[in-house]
Amino acid sequence: MKFSRLSSSELKSLEKEFIEFLAVHGIDSDYWEKLKKTENEKAEDLIDIFSDVVWQKTIDKIEFLEHRTNRSIKLFNCKKDSIELIGIDGDIKDLNKGKLSTLNQNKLSIYTHTKTYSPNRDQELFNMIKGGCSLSDNQLFNKLKKLV
Repeated sequence: MKFSRLSSSELKSLEKEFIEFLAVHGIDSDYWEKLKKTENEKAEDLIDIFSDVVWQKTIDKIEFLEHRTNRSIKLFNCKKDSIELIGIDGDIKDLNKGKLSTLNQNKLSIYTHTKTYSPNRDQELFNMIKGGCSLSDNQLFNKLKKLV
């Protein structure tokens, strides 16, 4: 597996897509039930393949991620060959409320960094998501970029 297996609840939420995936592979509902009972390893392999397909499609679409704690926000612009970070540490309560204009920059540490992916884009973004990053849009990243 390239990524990780989807959880039971994730698979349940993607049931329609999983049925379509099985159909593309020539597996109808009766055969799927038989596979689960008689060839469990093959059924597990199909779930793993489907999971990788879902993760790959998700990661391919990622442009921006963010990671928030009580004292920091890290915003990431996930480009094709590199990832750009804008980080803010300190008193971020106004920023969490969406009030960019009332930020007290004296109580903040704002920093940027750009790097290439390691070991590759897919794996790094997957690890970031598993580590607590969530999908984001470009609005806050672009507003903060103007400040730095």
